This record gives sequence, structure tokens and C-alpha cells, in this order.
Amino acid sequence: MTDTTFWTCPPDREVRGHGDDYTLTLLLPPFPTGTVNLPPHDPERARHFAENFDTVDEILEELPPVSAGNYLPLETRSDLDIIKVGCWGNVISISDPALAESIGDLPLLGASATLRERYPDARIVGSAHVDCGEDHTEDIIQLPGGVMLHAEGWPCVEPLDVTGDPQAVVRALGISPEPLAEEEIDLDAASDEIDWRALGRLALGPCDPWGRPDLQMSVFRVRHTSSATFRMRETWFMNG
Repeated sequence: MTDTTFWTCPPDREVRGHGDDYTLTLLLPPFPTGTVNLPPHDPERARHFAENFDTVDEILEELPPVSAGNYLPLETRSDLDIIKVGCWGNVISISDPALAESIGDLPLLGASATLRERYPDARIVGSAHVDCGEDHTEDIIQLPGGVMLHAEGWPCVEPLDVTGDPQAVVRALGISPEPLAEEEIDLDAASDEIDWRALGRLALGPCDPWGRPDLQMSVFRVRHTSSATFRMRETWFMNG
């Protein structure tokens, strides 16, 4: 196994703060409108996807699979090296702590832009939340054809920076007022009062895999890229 040489702190160092939501999901056409039964997980596709993901430098080890409803512990530096990837037919999802940040690096936006080049017809939905004393959030919805929404910032401190047109996203997805009301999403509210993560769930609809115990995912210990490791060090540890 190759050593994770980009780290400068020991693997048992405790992380500061907490987070369990740092995900990106691709929904490839056809886009279902009703209930859907996803096919079994494809481990080979999952490994290929992980090997080519923005934040990953190398896969070091494959660990036993877990369900999409299983939240892996995030307590020490070594936990930051663990990612999950699920491939169920036209749905591909990844959970990676390197997608969460608090330094303005916008890794979710960067990774989704790379995926847009590889999968131009995909619906891409991501969410990354980390609490390091204050909650920092980044959420993205990218639709084929260029309609998109990106929201980022500190919702407990100031209004979020929002790029794109939330109303255009809702219209393109055909989301009616009823599900928005059920999720308590008011797009006329201040940006820091809108549940962008819930809007992402509506964008995925019946293909949203997160929290489902019936869906298996591959688990990998990876060496993240130098830039991703730096970002995690600044985000998850005091004094670097």
C-alpha cells in the first residue's frame, strides 16, 4: 500500500467539528418521473469512477461494502481518507469528505464542472456541509443545457452567495408548488433561509440514493490529491 504522503499530521489526530454530508450524485438519462427500482451496485464501475474523481490521487485499499444508509464515522484524520461510491444503472453517487470545506475553495463546484465535461447529459446534484464552530454549506444542481444553481457560504452568519436561477431550475425540473411546500422550500426567502439540500433531493426525485439501506456502495481508502489534502487539513484541523 502506498503511503498517504500528502498529510503532515498523524492518522489518529482527531478532527475538529463534524459533518456527514459531502456528496455528489449523477443521474443519467432517461430521467424517471415515477417510482424506480435501481439495479444492483456495480463495483467495477465504482472503482473506475473513484479512480478518475477530481479529489482522488490513488485508491490504496478496497474495504467491505456498506449501504447508502450507512454513515461512516468521521473522528480522526484516517477517516478522511475513506470514500463511498455507488453505481446503480443510470445513477452514480460519491461521498467524499474532501468535498466539504470552509476556506472558500468550492470543491463541489469544481468537481461538478469536471463531471459535466465527462457526462454532458447528466443531472448533477451535490451537497457538502461541515460544522467547524459555524456551519458552512455548498450545494449545487446542474442540469443538461446549462441551467444551474450554486449556493455557498455560512448560513448562520450571512446570506449565501447564489449563482444561477433557482426558479429556472424548478421550472426545468417540473417541480410543482406542492412538493416545495412539503419540504418547506420558499425560493422567495433570504438565501440563508432556503433549504438548498432539500431542493437537491427533489431534483433527484425517486433516484435519490442517500439514506437507503437497500443500496450497496463500494468503500475505498484513498490518497487524496495534494490540493484536496491541503483543503481538508485547513478545514478539519485546528492550526493546519
